Amino acid sequence: MADRPTKADPTQADRLHHFAHDLRNRLAAIQQVLQQFKAVGGDDAGELVTFGEQQYFKAMRSTEELLDDLGVERGITIATRTPIDLGELTTKAIAGIGHRLERKQQTVESSLPQGMVVNGDAHWLNELVNALLTNASKFSGTGTTIHVAMERQSDMAVLSIRDHGVGLSPADLQQVFVRYAWLESLSTNGEAQGRSTLGRAKQWAAAHGGELTAQSDGPGKGSTFTLRLPLASAQ
Repeated sequence: MADRPTKADPTQADRLHHFAHDLRNRLAAIQQVLQQFKAVGGDDAGELVTFGEQQYFKAMRSTEELLDDLGVERGITIATRTPIDLGELTTKAIAGIGHRLERKQQTVESSLPQGMVVNGDAHWLNELVNALLTNASKFSGTGTTIHVAMERQSDMAVLSIRDHGVGLSPADLQQVFVRYAWLESLSTNGEAQGRSTLGRAKQWAAAHGGELTAQSDGPGKGSTFTLRLPLASAQ
């Protein structure tokens, strides 16, 4: 059995963190070029772009694995928590992606009762909910409906976002929260393939004492992402 790499000391970890950040930015720029090439390229553009994106995600995934092996922390710290109405935050997040929904002629059906208050960081919770909504739009077809619902289950606020999009295979479900994993399911309107933000979203949920899960009946059958957060009244 191979020895595990030695954990980086604080100075090394800081250098690795900055190196990875710079590398991600450079690779992201390459991905943007690939997307532009796909938009203006010829008949072979789609295949070439897919190959390029696969290499991009492999490089990003290798970077993440190195940081994990060397114990470089990349999570978030919730220093200050304030009461936040999760329904109101979600309603604003839906409005915030209105341009994306309009472009794909998608609609959102929501059931968001008021009074579901959680303690947390408004910025990171907004990032989390926005990631789930954007993902649902990105991997759903033109003219489809996204269903957003929230309910109380014991001492938890449970927010579910269900789409009728490309769905997830059993293999994809195992990796959907792995940063920069290359999944079989593809976006529906030429958007970048990866779901790397979902890996961070799962971390954001955990930092708030909650959890984020995914469910799908298979390719072509849509997906449901469920966020569970402790209610403020239960803490």
